[in-house]
Amino acid sequence: MRSFTVLATAQGSEPLFSFGLISDVQYADIPDGLLFLGVPRYYRHSIIVLQRAVKEWNSRQKLKFALNLGDIVDGYCPKHQSFSTVKKASDEFDNFKGPVYHMIGNHCLYNLPRSKLLPLLRIRNHDSHAYYEFSPVPEYRFVVLDGYDISAIGWPQDHPRTLEALKILEEKNPNKDKNSPTGLVGTEKRFRMFNGAVGKEQMEWLDGVLQEATKLNQKVVVCCHLPLDPGAAFTSGLLWNYDEVMDLIHRYKCVKVCLAGHYHKGGYTVDSHGIHHRVLEAALECPPGTDAFGYVDVYDDRLSLVGTDRMPSTDMYFGPQPNLQ
Repeated sequence: MRSFTVLATAQGSEPLFSFGLISDVQYADIPDGLLFLGVPRYYRHSIIVLQRAVKEWNSRQKLKFALNLGDIVDGYCPKHQSFSTVKKASDEFDNFKGPVYHMIGNHCLYNLPRSKLLPLLRIRNHDSHAYYEFSPVPEYRFVVLDGYDISAIGWPQDHPRTLEALKILEEKNPNKDKNSPTGLVGTEKRFRMFNGAVGKEQMEWLDGVLQEATKLNQKVVVCCHLPLDPGAAFTSGLLWNYDEVMDLIHRYKCVKVCLAGHYHKGGYTVDSHGIHHRVLEAALECPPGTDAFGYVDVYDDRLSLVGTDRMPSTDMYFGPQPNLQ
């Protein structure tokens, strides 16, 4: 699962553009803690990682934008501090000298309703949805998915999308605690309350965007907080309907890379259709003095992630990899 490809980039070639990226900052002004599996989480240090990321991005001067792959705040953040904590972290992103594109994650939704969260993250939305797309250059298009479109968190309890999510969980997860994986096998472990799904309207929107990108001969990078391939992340963290989303994506040849967060250890795989899936390592799990962020140089034939410290560099070639011998 964690077999990263690190290749030498072509000498003398200039990228079309570059962008910064980071995921799972999960900042909170609370003491360090442990995940239930004993993995340390450095809640206060994570914002220092973010500050160093922004400083590094700004030092490069040529970065067109930055991507935050979700979970800007942690679920253990005291609820009376949720708004100020999200604002503090988003203000750090705003120190970047360029646009920042955010995604929402489960920890974001534990803290704030969409009506407050999306304006803070400057996500332009219709009816509180958090999916959108943008083209930094004519040759490329970025598609940001809302992985909690159908979700038991983030929407009002009587909202149709909440009720749809609860119905899915009731059908797929036999446990009283819908975050428990007991009895679930393989990819079925994804049916837990901290995940979600892409809804019907968003699927139709995605289909339309990919049709248009194909007509314009654009290469597409799909971004989602929740991973879309079991080869790049543990099955417990996948989008509920990742298979349906990838079936749609695989109808088109324009999608080249899928970027995600959520699975803190990170991962990388190339699927059966040649699409690269890169899941980013979490800023939250960086011990003091270490980092997990990077920037991507975008070329016509590849994306080259230049990672820092705990985030391995990864070259993602479209088609045959070059012979470096």
